[in-house]
Amino acid sequence: MSAISPPPPAQTHPLRRVTRSRDADEHAHNLSQWDQRYDQLTPGSFEGAVTELWLPRTQVFVETANRRLRQTCAAWPRSVWFGIPAARDGMMCLGGKPLSSRAVCVRDGGAEFDLLTAPDFNLFGVVVDRLAFADYLDRRSHQDLDRLLLQGDVLHLAPGRKETLIATLADILADAGTPAAPASADALQLRIFGALAGMFEERDSAPAALSRSRLLHQQAVDKVRQYVLNHPEQPPTIPELCAHLHLSRRALQNCFEDVTGMPPLAYMRSLRLNAVRRALRYGDGLRPISCIAYDWGFTHMSQFARDYKRLFGELPSDSLRQG
Repeated sequence: MSAISPPPPAQTHPLRRVTRSRDADEHAHNLSQWDQRYDQLTPGSFEGAVTELWLPRTQVFVETANRRLRQTCAAWPRSVWFGIPAARDGMMCLGGKPLSSRAVCVRDGGAEFDLLTAPDFNLFGVVVDRLAFADYLDRRSHQDLDRLLLQGDVLHLAPGRKETLIATLADILADAGTPAAPASADALQLRIFGALAGMFEERDSAPAALSRSRLLHQQAVDKVRQYVLNHPEQPPTIPELCAHLHLSRRALQNCFEDVTGMPPLAYMRSLRLNAVRRALRYGDGLRPISCIAYDWGFTHMSQFARDYKRLFGELPSDSLRQG
């Protein structure tokens, strides 16, 4: 992750754009003013799109992709992010917490978080200037934004409320793209703030707390990921991981199946292949592919090429030419 992006410049009129990508990291960079890194976890050629709208104090977007991703993200500083995934129960996770079909994620801008997406997902997002939205909430309903945010990073909406919120955001994105009669920035801004305020007013009971076993599983997966990134040239074996984490083989397997839906070796291999892909696409192009692969512990080039093509739908040399 790079340094946190500066706050976006103020827009005096709606600014809408649509970008498409065939690479997960390129897709991550297509969301303006965010600091992000995406790892593709499920195999196949990647296709993603971002439709985003900038207003004076708000960014609204919808992000779609056809592969499961592990996203490491941070919105721009002095903001609040609301993530609204259109997915079934448990298909997506925020920081290891499975999200229900009525969940809305909330995070402060500038603070890094992890999101595990569904295999084929649709995610709406709203990022608001923190002071502007706090002032709006106070004037509209005398609610304190700081106090509301202390209640947790996942809101559980009343039945039907999330669908209404998604429809409202989709309408706003569509209206902003109408060339014949474009909506004004102020009008769109008020619609967005009003939709978010209504969400706070119509919440359901709090979602169930993350179980201790799920928390421990998430911590184990996080430790393995960090170990892999810290020792790229020496990918750990299962016995080494078990000894490092003081877990049995079965317990380690359960951790990964619970949190990622993948066996530990497959998950670690995906992380390493994504790292190689980033180096191929964004490097200087001077180092041989074999050297970059060796950097990440791939010592058998034919097997590496097969694994790479299975995950990304193309050979390493194709990625290098596209970079």
